[in-house]
Amino acid sequence: MLTKSTLAKRLAIPFAAAALAGCGDDSTGPIACTEEFRYGITIEVRDGATGAGAAVGAEGSLTEGSYVEELMVFGEDTMLGAGERAGTYDVLITKAGFEDWTASRVTVTADECHVHPVGLQANLVREPN
Repeated sequence: MLTKSTLAKRLAIPFAAAALAGCGDDSTGPIACTEEFRYGITIEVRDGATGAGAAVGAEGSLTEGSYVEELMVFGEDTMLGAGERAGTYDVLITKAGFEDWTASRVTVTADECHVHPVGLQANLVREPN
């Protein structure tokens, strides 16, 4: 005979496994999404001549139709945007002393839970003196 305690333990294992399975579970049961926040676009920003991180002091934006989002600088070499937002974006990065860097039609997809991140590398070119 199963006690309530033993039954609770046996039932807890499948529920814990489902919660750990994350997004995109096959259709055998409910999808358990994580609470993690994901950025759709991550851009590694570098000085094209030296390879040094160049995100500090840079500004950037994502545009999709009338939607415009300012990129967030994260550390010396990373800019982030499109937080949990799927779409097709035009990307612009500007920085004093460098030519503008652009990428067109960058597509971020999503499933039931999160966006699927896209990584880009922006090698900034110094303006001629």
